[in-house]
Amino acid sequence: MTLVLCSVSLTAQNRPAPSALEVAPGVIVFTTPNYGDVGLDGNSIAVLSHDGVLLFDTNGTPTASTTVLAEIRQRTDKQVRWIVNSHWHWDHWYGTETYQRAFPDVRIVAHEKTRALMIGPALEFNRPGIETQLPNYLNNLEQRALTNPALKATLDEDRFFLDQKSHVHHTFPNLTFTDRLAIELGDRHVEVLNYGRGVTPGDAIAYLPKEKVLLIGDLIVNPVTFALSGYPTEWLRVLERVDALDVDTIVTGHGAPLHDKRLLHATMEVFRALLREGKAAKEKGLTADQAKDAIFPGLHDLMVSITGDVPSVNAAFKQQLVDWYLHRVYEEIEGPLTDAIAVIPPE
Repeated sequence: MTLVLCSVSLTAQNRPAPSALEVAPGVIVFTTPNYGDVGLDGNSIAVLSHDGVLLFDTNGTPTASTTVLAEIRQRTDKQVRWIVNSHWHWDHWYGTETYQRAFPDVRIVAHEKTRALMIGPALEFNRPGIETQLPNYLNNLEQRALTNPALKATLDEDRFFLDQKSHVHHTFPNLTFTDRLAIELGDRHVEVLNYGRGVTPGDAIAYLPKEKVLLIGDLIVNPVTFALSGYPTEWLRVLERVDALDVDTIVTGHGAPLHDKRLLHATMEVFRALLREGKAAKEKGLTADQAKDAIFPGLHDLMVSITGDVPSVNAAFKQQLVDWYLHRVYEEIEGPLTDAIAVIPPE
């Protein structure tokens, strides 16, 4: 059956507005709802000042960024002058076209390695999903919806998501940095930092020292961090440096903001356990999957402190954190990790 994107405009009009949460005066976190059962969106954070707006991450679709911009315009008439892309994952920068169209002089900042990945490897990484995997899934869902009308709303959302990803105008950074970039924006001082390779080769964080707010991208995620294609030993060192910062609020790439460091510390402890026990398991000749089965029971208490023992979140913890991180531990032991995007481990 041919995939028909017949309800895109209706879905775009009817999508819920993003939620807005002010975590410090003039620092607002916008969270967009998921796209059916196939897509999620990263947090987008606006930092307002009397001389303009800095935006940290721009959502994963032009529609999402358009709704966020409308929310920003209700709060200030100042221009968006700066955008910071935290990393190359599509759900944090595919909405940038909205801001460049509205503000042609906007400075779009990313780490130099992030830009290098965005302009080629990241697009190729996403291509199979856009051209084959997601269309095939939607064709299957369309068949099931014929006998189960309850799936129609999900199907509409999924079609809309594919249409957005397929027709985005990729808008790349026009300013890069290596270790640190200080941005002075009116009364705001923002330090854009890279502490080394973490979840990606070029993670950018934004630190507002006066407000004690840290915007951290996907270096950790609330509640369960996505450990795909990361750099295990270096990532832990990055988080140790993050831990040394004086902050009251940490805004992660997904999920609610954090007002203490408990999740950061628990995630770091999981990393330490997987590094230590993964190395020991490999020395014993276990495969990464065998090591996961052996190590996972001993992580129970740490898991519950992160997941609240919710079954679906426990499952995410086992796959997205333990499994993915442990496979990279094995790859790290076998040889130096490159900046190339790693493949997803088979389930």
